[in-house]
Amino acid sequence: MAKFSTGSSRAIVDLRKRKPGAHTRPFSFREPPRRSSSSPERLRTRRRRFRVIGALAAVVVLLAAAYGVSWASYRPAYSIQDIRVSGTSEVPKELVRSYVETKLHDGRYSFLSRSNIFFYPRDSIERAVVEYFPRIKSAKVSRESLLATAITVLVEERETFAKWCSDDACYFLGNGGFVFASASSSAPTASGYVFRGGISSTTSAIGQQYLPGNFAGVLALLERLGQAGYPAREIIAKDSSDFTVRLQQGFEVRASYGADVGALVKNLELILASEPLRGKEDELEYVDLRFGNRVYFKLKGEAEATDTSQ
Repeated sequence: MAKFSTGSSRAIVDLRKRKPGAHTRPFSFREPPRRSSSSPERLRTRRRRFRVIGALAAVVVLLAAAYGVSWASYRPAYSIQDIRVSGTSEVPKELVRSYVETKLHDGRYSFLSRSNIFFYPRDSIERAVVEYFPRIKSAKVSRESLLATAITVLVEERETFAKWCSDDACYFLGNGGFVFASASSSAPTASGYVFRGGISSTTSAIGQQYLPGNFAGVLALLERLGQAGYPAREIIAKDSSDFTVRLQQGFEVRASYGADVGALVKNLELILASEPLRGKEDELEYVDLRFGNRVYFKLKGEAEATDTSQ
């Protein structure tokens, strides 16, 4: 059996005494190259951050400014301190003043003070005064100067043009047909006219409009009748189509809304000058002008109306 010689020139390496990987180069992950801080993506990120910060700063500034404006609007130096009322005759000034105060101080917190001299609701107050006081036709609110802390409420009251009466009460009527206040049956008016009918009796007459859409035409007829020597005393709305005018001569004229005023007065003059009625105005009960040139009349005591063509 052959023996191995220890004196051989071959080197012997004892692997048991070496650690694994002692002569191997360790594997490592290489870090990616760092991007330059001036790369487009990083610049965009930075700009977005600046925009967000700028927007937040702007919001803070705006909120602070809004709070400052709100706080300043409540300062006494910029608040209305006095309310002056002029132009009233029948409506008490103190009543108007108190009502305007309720509109300036309604008990609610507003971002801007309602009593501020620059932000007070002028238009709203003017409308509210007219709506609350039927007798007041218009209201105008103003201040004397830029920093004046007093406002002036100039009102115009409605003219007592005529009266509207039901069976148990009378009310004042303006020249536009608006019913605005109670009146006694003997109270004088500018025209002396008394209107009846045309308003629902189930609700208060105050605040209602008499003959809306037809009142102006009725007034035009009354004016022409007066010019012709037949002044009116009472006007009675019968229904949605017809009305009656009681003249001071004692007889009635029946007409329809929308009829030609000139033609009505002309037909009345012709029929009164005709042979059957000449000199008989005191005996006349009514003249019916609702049918154009075909006119009817009735004398007192007669059973039926008489038809005459013009």
